[in-house]
Amino acid sequence: MKCISIFLAILMSMAGLFAQPEYSRNSLTLMAVDFNEKHSGALLAEFPKLPPPEKFYNNPLQKPVVSMMGIKRPVVVEMPELLQYMPQEFLIKMLEEQKVAQQILGVWFNRQKDGSFNVDVLKQRGLYNANDNDFLAATASKRGESTLMDMGLKLVNQSYVLVYDYFDIMTMDEYYELKAIPVKSRTSNGYKVKAKSYLFRLDFGEEVASEFFNKYWVSASDPDKASKAAAFDRANFKWIPVANQRVEAEVTQFNPDQIAGLKTQKSREELIKTLLLDIMEKVTPQMEARNESFRVKAMVSNVSPISAKIGRKEGLSFDQRYFVYENREKKDGTIRKKRVAVVKSMKVVDNRQVTTGKSNASEFYKIFGGKIDNMGMFMEQNNDAGLNLFLGYAPQGMAGYTARMDYFISKMMGGLVPAGKSGKALSSILVYVEGAYDSRKYPDLKEDAFEFTRVSLGLGKDIYLVSGVFLEPFVGYGLEFTDWEIEDVKFSFETDFAEMGMRLGIHLSPTFQLMGSYKHNLVFKTNVKNESAGTSETFDYDEFFEDRVKPGYTAGIRLMF
Repeated sequence: MKCISIFLAILMSMAGLFAQPEYSRNSLTLMAVDFNEKHSGALLAEFPKLPPPEKFYNNPLQKPVVSMMGIKRPVVVEMPELLQYMPQEFLIKMLEEQKVAQQILGVWFNRQKDGSFNVDVLKQRGLYNANDNDFLAATASKRGESTLMDMGLKLVNQSYVLVYDYFDIMTMDEYYELKAIPVKSRTSNGYKVKAKSYLFRLDFGEEVASEFFNKYWVSASDPDKASKAAAFDRANFKWIPVANQRVEAEVTQFNPDQIAGLKTQKSREELIKTLLLDIMEKVTPQMEARNESFRVKAMVSNVSPISAKIGRKEGLSFDQRYFVYENREKKDGTIRKKRVAVVKSMKVVDNRQVTTGKSNASEFYKIFGGKIDNMGMFMEQNNDAGLNLFLGYAPQGMAGYTARMDYFISKMMGGLVPAGKSGKALSSILVYVEGAYDSRKYPDLKEDAFEFTRVSLGLGKDIYLVSGVFLEPFVGYGLEFTDWEIEDVKFSFETDFAEMGMRLGIHLSPTFQLMGSYKHNLVFKTNVKNESAGTSETFDYDEFFEDRVKPGYTAGIRLMF
C-alpha cells in the first residue's frame, strides 16, 4: 500500500511537470465613451467599424458608442495627471446601464428575438478554439467531438470589454496653431489624438453560470419564457477591472502641394480609420503584457526546426518573440516555470479553421538560451517593441563616443512571406540611426582639439550563428561635421561617406548584449565653407584628417526593448 502511495505521488508530480500550458481564445467587445468634445463626433462615427484584433472572438454591441452629453469626465484626482483615469465604479455603472453583459451573453448563447437561447455559437466557438491535443483527447473519449463543443462554455468566462476614451483630438492645422509653427513648415494634414482605455472581464464563473442556467435560461419551448427573459434583462452581472492603458497616436499625410504629397488625398474617414487601428495596435501589447490570459501559449511540437502548433488564429505574426519554458519542481514540491530559451517566429501558418488533429506548425529560430526539447517544454508570447539602443566607443577610423538606435523592420514584413512559408531570409532585418561625437587634437593644424559630430543611417540583419551569438552585416550612409578657425576666419567641414561592415553580438541575457563591429568608410569629397567670405571649396578629407578615412572598430553594449 505504501508503494502504491509513493507511485501515485510520483505520477502527480510528473503530471505537474508535464502539464500543458492552457491558452484559450478570448473574446473582446469594443466600446467608446463620447464626452462630445471637438472632433469626437467625426472620430466616433467610424468607431463601430473598428474590429478587435484577429486573435479575439468579437462580441459586438448594438450601440458601441455611449454619449456622455452633459456629463463632465470624472477622474481620480488623487493620482498624477498622467494617471488620472476614470473611476472604475463610473464605468461599471455604465456597463450595467447599457446592459453590456446581456448583449455579450446574447451573442454567446445565440439569443433569439423571442428571448430564447441555444448553444449553436457556443459549439462553433468551442470547436474552433480546440487545438490538436484537445482533438486527440476528445476523439479518445466516448462523447467524441461533443467534448470539444462543451469546451466553449469555459470561453464565456473569458469575455472582455475594452472601453475607449479619446481626448485632445486635434487636426494638424490646430496643432500647428497651438505650437506656433511657421506657415512654410506646415507640410501635413491629418489628426493627433490621445486615448485612455479600460479593460474589464465579465465574471461568468461556475456560480454565475449555474445561476444563469437556473434562473435565466430560456429554451424555444419554455412556457415561462416571458418572465425569464424579463428577469435576464433586469439582472446585474459582475464586472472585474483588469487593466488601464494610455496611448497617443497621429495619422498624417503630406499636403498635395508638397513634393511627397499625393494629389489624391486620403479622405477624413480613411485617416480616422487608420488612426483608430493604430491606437488598437498600441493598446493590444499593453493588455497582453498585463494579462497572462491574453498571452498565447503552446507546447513545443518539434525541435528541428523549433515548432509549435499555433498560427494566425492565435494572432502569431512574423518575427514575433516567444519565451520557451519548462516546468521545474521546487524543494517544497511546488511547480514553477523556468525560462530555457528565447525564440522568434520565421514561418507562420494559416490555421484559421477547425482542427482535425493534424494541424501544421509554425516555425521559430532561437536567439538565446539553452537546448530546447519537445518533451514538455512550452512557448509563451513575450512581445518586444523591436527597438534596440547601442552605446559604445570607436577608438579608430571615424572615432568617437557612439550611440545607435535600431528598429527591426522585419516585424512589418510578414505580408511579404506567404502563409506556411519560411521567411528566415527576412528575419531580424533592421534600420539604424547612429550618432557620434569625438574631440581629437591634430597638432600640425592647431593647438586646440577639433570637435567632430557624425550621423549615419543604414540597414543591417542579425544572423544567428549559434544560440546567443550573431553577426550583423550592415551598410549605410552618413555625414561628419567639424569646424576650424584660423585668424578669426571660420571654416566648416562637411563630409559625406558610405559605410559598410560587420557587427558581432553576444547575448548575456535576452535583452542585453556585448557588441563589437568592424567598419570600412568610403569617404567622398569634403565641402569646406568659408563662413566669413561665404565661399566653398571641395577637398579630400585625408588632406586634413588622414586617420579618419581609415577602417575602424567599435565596442559597446546593446539593450533590446
